[in-house]
Amino acid sequence: MKVSDITSRVRIILNDQDETRWMNSELVRWINDAQKIVAMMRPDASVAIAATTLAAGTKQVLPDNGFRLLDVIRNLGSDGVTGGRAIRIVDRDVLDGQNPSWHSDTQAGTIKHFIYDNRTPTYYYVYPPAVSGTKIEVMYSVSPTEIVYNSTNSTTIAASLDTSLTVSDIYLDVVVNYVLFRAYSKDAEYASNAQLAGTYLSIVNSILGIKTQKDVAFSPDLNSKGSSPTPGISAGGL
Repeated sequence: MKVSDITSRVRIILNDQDETRWMNSELVRWINDAQKIVAMMRPDASVAIAATTLAAGTKQVLPDNGFRLLDVIRNLGSDGVTGGRAIRIVDRDVLDGQNPSWHSDTQAGTIKHFIYDNRTPTYYYVYPPAVSGTKIEVMYSVSPTEIVYNSTNSTTIAASLDTSLTVSDIYLDVVVNYVLFRAYSKDAEYASNAQLAGTYLSIVNSILGIKTQKDVAFSPDLNSKGSSPTPGISAGGL
């Protein structure tokens, strides 16, 4: 899904193909906002599974572009590619009760468990405490890449409009309707436009809500024999 896929649809609805009322720079800014809204409401819409290098000890933090931990998967070799032992989540209360001094245990190069608290979405803990430089594979939500609109000349404009969005094509209608909401909000002093803005925002919320419901209905977590529902999915998202 490219920027032009959004702007072309939006301009047809706005009847503003010649940028008479809404500039491309505005639309691109709102597309960026839409991506962030989608990622915030659906952390699975912008996901990375990547090798990360641990700091010494138990306390760890996501890379700068990460905003919510989703899972810690496995240990990796020193090359950051070779797979190793699986890493399982453990409740901090359990670990605290069994081994109150676990934060000061001997550091190791193989991680067995991770601990996560939704109140601190970018931080997590590992056990045993990590040796500095230990590599593991982590799944986390990433902030969508900011689209830069360059209006220097026709070539740079075309390149900007040809930029791909971070979120999946499945969210095209969400992004289009959010941009329409922002466009009509710009002229909200007209009663009809204020009403249209509200309508388009309602469509955004409706689409995201329906998608969450369908994801729950068809999730392997909820429909496979012997599986345990993922708390985030069973709760309808966040």
